[in-house]
Amino acid sequence: IYSIKGKKLNNQEINFFKNTNPFGFILFSRNFENRKQIQELINNLKNVTKNKNIQISVDQEGGKVQRFDNEDFFKYSPQKEIGSIYRNDPKTAKKIAYYFSYHIGYELKNIGIDINYSPVADIFFNYADTVIGNRAFDSDPKIVFDLAKEFCNGFKDSGIVPVLKHFPGHGRSTKDTHKDLSIISSSFDDLKKSDFIPFKILKNEILVMLAHIIYEQIDSKVATYSEKIIKSLLREDFEFKGLVLSDDISMKALKGSLQNKVKKSYAGGCNVILY
Repeated sequence: IYSIKGKKLNNQEINFFKNTNPFGFILFSRNFENRKQIQELINNLKNVTKNKNIQISVDQEGGKVQRFDNEDFFKYSPQKEIGSIYRNDPKTAKKIAYYFSYHIGYELKNIGIDINYSPVADIFFNYADTVIGNRAFDSDPKIVFDLAKEFCNGFKDSGIVPVLKHFPGHGRSTKDTHKDLSIISSSFDDLKKSDFIPFKILKNEILVMLAHIIYEQIDSKVATYSEKIIKSLLREDFEFKGLVLSDDISMKALKGSLQNKVKKSYAGGCNVILY
């Protein structure tokens, strides 16, 4: 999955992409000005490569992670607000989660987006780095499970493919993986009782994104490169049949050359590399 530099394709990008056959493109705030412009860019991206069934994707979570953020799009609250409602009224919160994601999906589908990197299925931990923070629904795994499931249903019903992230759980990380490698030393048992729970919905989903984190009680390799995490845990224990996406491989948590990172990600079991 490629990204581009600006609000429209430049000549260098057009010349490069026309000889490629990528899975898709990811869009960021730097690519967005308004609805008309982004729609035009998406149409151009759909025709620039050899892949005529290209998948266009974005992080449109709500809260602090909303790439299309002007008066053309609804302003969405962070996931944590829905989690807070759940604590008093689970039934209403589940309904809100469904319509919330359906509405995001409806807006995205209308401009030609296919995939949204949402929901965040990580658990909230008050001692962790703020990179997840209010992007998580709650500190209670059951609440996160229920609301993530509703989010997935809302997206799918609106025609958008959801991506659960960040397997096997980014919530307790004390570092921001955009800037630094994070190591989680919690036991497998602790992870199983909390972080893993929301990801149990994966057997009915088709896309999952990994965390660039080392879970040292499982493997000494970062999850992105780990056969134990991807092939044993995700494929066997979680019965996941879909595509495994790396998180952005230009993040500082991964060291080494681009070629090296790509090779190690594929060797570990990733199907799609996000760059």
